[in-house]
Amino acid sequence: MKVKHILWFMCCVLSLLGVICLAFPRDGMTVMGKQLFFPSLAEVFSSDSTEHGDSVLKKVDALEETMHIDPEEEKFIRFFCDHPSRIQLPDDNFSYFDALFADLEKAADKRKTIHVLHYGDSQIESDRITAVIRQKLQDRFGGSGPGLLPAVQAIASATVSQSASENIERFIVSGTLKNKAQHNRYGATGQVGVSSGDNYLSVRTDRLKNNYTHLKNFRQIRLFVGKAGKNFRAQLTAGKTKLDTDTETVNSTLKIYTWTASEPISKFSIHTSGAGELYGIAVDSLGGVAMDNLPFRGSSGTFFRELNSDLLSAMYQALNVRLILLEFGGNSVPYLHTEKQINTYAANIGEQIAYLQKLQPNAKIVLIGPADMSKRVQGKLQSYPCLEQLIPALQQTALAHGAAFWNMYEVMGGHNSMLEWVKTSPKLAAADYVHFTNKGADKIGNLFAESFLLYYDYYQFRKNKK
Repeated sequence: MKVKHILWFMCCVLSLLGVICLAFPRDGMTVMGKQLFFPSLAEVFSSDSTEHGDSVLKKVDALEETMHIDPEEEKFIRFFCDHPSRIQLPDDNFSYFDALFADLEKAADKRKTIHVLHYGDSQIESDRITAVIRQKLQDRFGGSGPGLLPAVQAIASATVSQSASENIERFIVSGTLKNKAQHNRYGATGQVGVSSGDNYLSVRTDRLKNNYTHLKNFRQIRLFVGKAGKNFRAQLTAGKTKLDTDTETVNSTLKIYTWTASEPISKFSIHTSGAGELYGIAVDSLGGVAMDNLPFRGSSGTFFRELNSDLLSAMYQALNVRLILLEFGGNSVPYLHTEKQINTYAANIGEQIAYLQKLQPNAKIVLIGPADMSKRVQGKLQSYPCLEQLIPALQQTALAHGAAFWNMYEVMGGHNSMLEWVKTSPKLAAADYVHFTNKGADKIGNLFAESFLLYYDYYQFRKNKK
């Protein structure tokens, strides 16, 4: 056969395959009881085509295994395999959260609070994103109150009013050197307030107007203190009532002062005297779920290994932390230009995950990748070029370390989706093409909560079926 005939034959075959790629349904086709898929043109020509092929095969295998069960379960499996809002799980293990769900169901009855920590950058400041997720989780599993708060709140919250004495010095692990303490004792908040003499801390949740009903009332307040001198005292007043103080010395680095109200309250003041380091205030109900908003403006999320391990582990245990959300990456995006830089950052995030897992092995971790971000390239606004490489690198890192991954970039719509989020009415993102508006933050929070709770629905489905 002549060379030109061979080339002509190959072109015909490729053209036919291209037509099939375009015409084949994206949701697959059922043929003789089997679900068949065919890759799209984007998947065929993607640099990650091998990974796409493996993904398609996994979907086929998963669906074939479900053909003998009812259609309701197949809907769950389809979401977990295909939907942009799915939480990607290590080894595609759909029971990844089962132990957590089982304990969440019992938490309210056992009067034992389970904490969910939401660490992130400026996207979550002022309780943005977190507040929506908290409301949804407390709707489902019970609980109330805003959760863990820093002793000194430097950035105004949309849900909690806080004030503190001016002579309480505040230090934070992430930021400029002048903001850091000369030690590594920050605790779970990543912040510490150094108090000496007579000072006060004040918290109230009834002043700000919002729809987050569960956080407005609470029953239990815990103050986490370290390096407390013999003369250190803490007294809590709710209205005109002074509550009895229970004190627990956890270890040489941590002491906990606890107050329990007989009825739900919405405001209190803590008066302290003597010298001590204040690592945070947990404001919770007696049981259910608590969710903690812990933002670090400008941070890349690579500071956790700088935190004192004994103190951090002790606080995690006392708080009963069972789920940690890490929402980072956006602040590194402008500085990542090469594959080596991307892989180095992803590896650093992997080290943070491993460190947290070592300190709190019972906690599940979900890494939330960065949102789409836009910059001008040759005079035209478009997504940062590194995002297409960074997102898969972070995903692979999370899964390789036994953590889950939620692709916020894909949830938004992928490449150049930030442009649409800024254009929409009402606006979902700000004119800096980086940060969400409040409505955009609410949308992201709702999408994550709905996805997470779908895994809970599947857990219930399997449990009831048994």
